[in-house]
Amino acid sequence: MNVSLAPARQHTPRDLALYGERYGIDYRFPLQPPGAAGQAVLRGRILELAPAAGMQLVASDIEVLQRYDSRSHRPAPLSIIVMLEGHAEIGLGEKRLALTSGMALSVRLDEHEGLQAMQLPNQRIRALTLALDTPRLADALGGRRQPPGSSLHAWTLPPGLQQLLDQALNSPLAGMASRLQWEGLALQLLAHGLPPELDISSARLSPGEWQRLERVREQLQRCPARSHRLSALAELAAMSPATLRRKFQAAYGSSIFDFLRERRLERARELLLQGHGIERAAQCAGYRHANNFTTAFRQRYGCPPSSLRRAD
Repeated sequence: MNVSLAPARQHTPRDLALYGERYGIDYRFPLQPPGAAGQAVLRGRILELAPAAGMQLVASDIEVLQRYDSRSHRPAPLSIIVMLEGHAEIGLGEKRLALTSGMALSVRLDEHEGLQAMQLPNQRIRALTLALDTPRLADALGGRRQPPGSSLHAWTLPPGLQQLLDQALNSPLAGMASRLQWEGLALQLLAHGLPPELDISSARLSPGEWQRLERVREQLQRCPARSHRLSALAELAAMSPATLRRKFQAAYGSSIFDFLRERRLERARELLLQGHGIERAAQCAGYRHANNFTTAFRQRYGCPPSSLRRAD
């Protein structure tokens, strides 16, 4: 396995330009003052490896020192982007979303559209990107042809898989064990992140059904604190409640209200990291009682919400 582990260091626009040449990404630094091209943009470690034939994985643990934007300019059969910690604003065509801790994106790009991202300063980002080339993806799909066009699907990283990824980054194995470890993790990411239009089990959903299910998912993602009722969500999807439950599970691998619970906890974690109190975070995330929120938060993240509050 080809492994290149750079030590923790500062990275300038020139360094990012070299990464961009390898991976087909253009970087911009909109707030950088004139004559400061040699100024560090980020500081940290970047890991590049090929866990198996046709797979490329880039993992980063960085501190963002100044805002930088990026836009891909090469077709990508399938990329899976995982945010373990941090925040980025993502765009593809007219679609915009916030990629936050515990979220993942499955992205397919044709030659006409590029994925855009904006990373804000004064934050730590721990993220991974797994990219598959065309032969490797075709093998994973059993030789089936891929539908044309670009797509962007957001999903929630299972807690168990997130823990395994954290462990691989924080306490990596050596030699052959490392190759097997990362190959296994890459296959798990592919299993969870295969886009709906490529998933045989979801092939019976029409494009119209996908569009209506996306309305529901985006509503839950955007407004987690709202008191959502199944009947109202079913009306939004133009489906019966039973049909919505069944098709949402098939499309996203999660029940509607498990998805909502996960998004509420993600939102609460974001607020705590911003310095808000526990009562405020619980309320803004849709929890009426702080005790219920504390219990759910501890079960999800393995620590009490008080451990994430910033000291004043």
